[in-house]
Amino acid sequence: MKQQVMRYCATCAGTRLPLLLIIVFAVLCLTQTDPLYAAQKAGKISGKILDAETGEPLPGAVVQIKLESSTIGAQTDFDGNYLIREVPVGIHALEIFLAGYRNTVVREVRVNSEEVTNVPLALHAEAYEDEEQVVEARVLPNNEAVLLMERQKAPEIGNAISAEAMSNSGASDAGEAIAKIAGGTMQGGKYANLRGLEERYISTHLNGTELASADPDKKAFHMDLIPTNLLDNVQVIKSFTPDRPGNFSGGIIDIGTKTYPEQLSLKFSVSSTYSSGASYNDNFLTYRGGNDDWLGFDDGTRDVPDPVSGTELPLYSYTINSPETAHSLSELTRSFNSVMSPISKAPPLNSDYSFSLGNQTTLFGKRLGYQGSFNYGRKYNYYDGGRLAYYFVSGDPSVIEGLTNDWRMSDARGSEEVLWGGLFATSYHIHPNHEFGADYVHTQSGENMARYISGHFYDGNLSPEATYETRVLRYTERTLNSLQFHGKHYLPGLFRSNLDWNYSYSRNEQDEPDMRFFSNHFYVDEESGDTSYYIAPNLYTLPQRYYRELDENSSSFDINWSIPFKQWNGQSSKFKFGGLFSQKNRDFLERVYNFKNPANKYEYNGDPSEFFSPENLGIIDSTFNPYSQTWRYDWTLYVYDNSDPRANYTGDESISAFYGLLDIPLSTRLRVIAGARFETTGIEVAPVDTSYESGSIDTDDLLPSVNLTYALNKKMNLRAAYGRTLARPTFREMAPYPSWDFANEFYFIGNPELMRTLIDNFDVRWEYFIRPGELLALSLFYKDFQNPIERAIKHENGEIQYQNVDQATVYGIEFEIRKNLDVLTGWLRNFTITSNLTLINSQVDIPETELDIIRSYDPDADDTRPLQGQSPYILNIDLTYDNHRTGTMANLSFNVFGERLYEVSQGATPDVYEQSRPDLKLILKQGLFGGIDLRLKFSNILNPSYKNVHHFRGDDYIRMEHKEGRRFSIGLSYSI
Repeated sequence: MKQQVMRYCATCAGTRLPLLLIIVFAVLCLTQTDPLYAAQKAGKISGKILDAETGEPLPGAVVQIKLESSTIGAQTDFDGNYLIREVPVGIHALEIFLAGYRNTVVREVRVNSEEVTNVPLALHAEAYEDEEQVVEARVLPNNEAVLLMERQKAPEIGNAISAEAMSNSGASDAGEAIAKIAGGTMQGGKYANLRGLEERYISTHLNGTELASADPDKKAFHMDLIPTNLLDNVQVIKSFTPDRPGNFSGGIIDIGTKTYPEQLSLKFSVSSTYSSGASYNDNFLTYRGGNDDWLGFDDGTRDVPDPVSGTELPLYSYTINSPETAHSLSELTRSFNSVMSPISKAPPLNSDYSFSLGNQTTLFGKRLGYQGSFNYGRKYNYYDGGRLAYYFVSGDPSVIEGLTNDWRMSDARGSEEVLWGGLFATSYHIHPNHEFGADYVHTQSGENMARYISGHFYDGNLSPEATYETRVLRYTERTLNSLQFHGKHYLPGLFRSNLDWNYSYSRNEQDEPDMRFFSNHFYVDEESGDTSYYIAPNLYTLPQRYYRELDENSSSFDINWSIPFKQWNGQSSKFKFGGLFSQKNRDFLERVYNFKNPANKYEYNGDPSEFFSPENLGIIDSTFNPYSQTWRYDWTLYVYDNSDPRANYTGDESISAFYGLLDIPLSTRLRVIAGARFETTGIEVAPVDTSYESGSIDTDDLLPSVNLTYALNKKMNLRAAYGRTLARPTFREMAPYPSWDFANEFYFIGNPELMRTLIDNFDVRWEYFIRPGELLALSLFYKDFQNPIERAIKHENGEIQYQNVDQATVYGIEFEIRKNLDVLTGWLRNFTITSNLTLINSQVDIPETELDIIRSYDPDADDTRPLQGQSPYILNIDLTYDNHRTGTMANLSFNVFGERLYEVSQGATPDVYEQSRPDLKLILKQGLFGGIDLRLKFSNILNPSYKNVHHFRGDDYIRMEHKEGRRFSIGLSYSI
């Protein structure tokens, strides 16, 4: 009964439930009462008060409204936020008072019934003028305008995207949001690339605290783990200030989760997506998994069988004279399930659900805010007709006319991914000057992948008439848990200073249970049409099953103390100092099991399920010899442990840091933020088998920083920045064991002698904040790397290892514009265009060992190449129509990147480049009645090819190519 219920729930999650909910929403739309006839109730006014010079939030400011018979108001908290409740509907004037700043009056503030009117403001110090400042309120229609206002006053160079912009552009996860930011792209849908720099030079934070990585090979947080409905904004910090960790160069990605709203907020949404490649496709590849796959985790179906787990498998050689050992090995072999090949089954529509609830209340008379949200998504992707090939240079590259084809395959791949997660955030104002908060984030992801590859070899080992085929079954389970406690304290009796602290713990796990590979080849007789199947262990790998577990835990505590003061002409300044202590540890375990016939004789009829059925595994017959008193066993397949003990390792990283900075205006126009950070790093990577070499790093680094902001006028800044940062090798790169990279087909071995990289970063930016929510900016950047870590081909056999090289440089230019089109004509007042263009160039030394191999084939080969993953250009264009009166929104977005280095090739063979891939999306949203919105989304409209190629003598040789299909989704949301 339980299994039936779970299967029914899984089916609902796939098809029935989203369609049913959409129908229910449609009925609700038709039965809603027009809100115009409802009785008018009071509204609210909220906002954020900042220092006009520094952009710092101003706590303790009094914001009030004078009514006919009374005065109502509020005081700003530590973040400069205020909220005035029960404001009568109408037009009011706000008065703002704070010691040391000019009294300010904001006129024409319109308040609507049961709505929150947002009025942010920047206050000027009294030194400017003595009279009152009077401004006219302009209600900011979205969070982009608020983010731009904060950017104008920020101490560093950076970019950000708001929750509303993510929603309008159709970004479904943090990775898609990053691709909208100037200089940002994604690789593989999970890995961020900023300004041409890969994950090594990027630090990912959640609410200001660095996240652990669950990727076995990269220093990379999987950006697709966090859906955008949990987010308030995503910020990318591009210049270094000492109060931030120094382990980045491309940028710090700070993912900001939703905080509690100013009033009761509830939202529920549901959507279904049709994928032209996957939905209802009878050829979709999958395989039988566990009953809990729909929840994003395995139920134990894919675990190492209980009889095998924790057991040292007996060697086949021991079975000859030991019947007990022989039967034990036979039973252990049969304990593995027999699924080794994909099946075809049509999947339903993709589905997504989300729910969020937030509000403010009181606890013991003090303000308590909370926000909770939950999301669940299930999606299917499929392609067939894909192409895979391998090419190499055969002979003198200056003479040959083309590349030699080693093999060519067709490729089909199906995947089902479940992603769900939740967030709970709370904040308690225990005292007007003291606030405590806690945030918890959990995400769970499970991806079930099945792949079938077939084709021909031309290397002479296998006849070109033979058809080779291989199958891959893979399940990847990823889990993120992040818990944060934080506090903010305003200390008016101690130099009016601010103290904030944060403790965080995060755990990131990635399990790959029972990853299966099975290969064979066959011949078809041209005359009879009969098919003959073979398994050749001397030509390709025997059937294999991998079990991998990665667990990474990190904890950190940071504290910051900021002391404001007035410099010589009365302008606001501050001194800030603090420290950070972090600890990170990783455990990685891998077991590999192969299946073999003692005589290398494999009777295979083309049916994998029959070949691996229990009755065809282990001992199938036995004969007793009465003369020798021994048994003779006939075996089909037996299992043996092919694990490498060096593959299991532990990693520990400890970092302590102290910093100090001075934020001071040198004049009414020039602001300087200067200081330094001292970081102590200790890293140790040790194989579980202590007989193998360990790797370690112990360094002390002083990281100076200077950021200058010159206000050309009230709307225009000129910025310049210098900062020294660093990049550390990953645990896997230092772990000295070889492993097979299935995706790229090479052996990778760690290097325990790797050193950390130092980077000098230079930035210049001009930015013009035309009107609230509008921007024009131009940025230049240059980065110089000492001892950069690069992937190198170590030997002629293609073995890969990361090594330090002498130098690398990256430089580029960024253009940004965000503009309302009403400047052209009044009827375009609801249209906004947002665009950014990044041009990048990079150059890195080729490691000496690899350069020697290359020049043995091509003596004239260059000694440098671009950084891996760096595109020469990145372009984003968004055109948005947003009519608040009618509730209509439309967004057309276009993104494209230039070809980028994907894979370094061996010898004189040209490197593999990922080709440019344009992406076009259209989002349509219409407000209906009573807080219900209808949303249509058209994705991957151009359906470009995912293509990797070698360039040689003007021709392209395709290494990989496939298409993923177009997608159309329909959804409804309800909010109050």
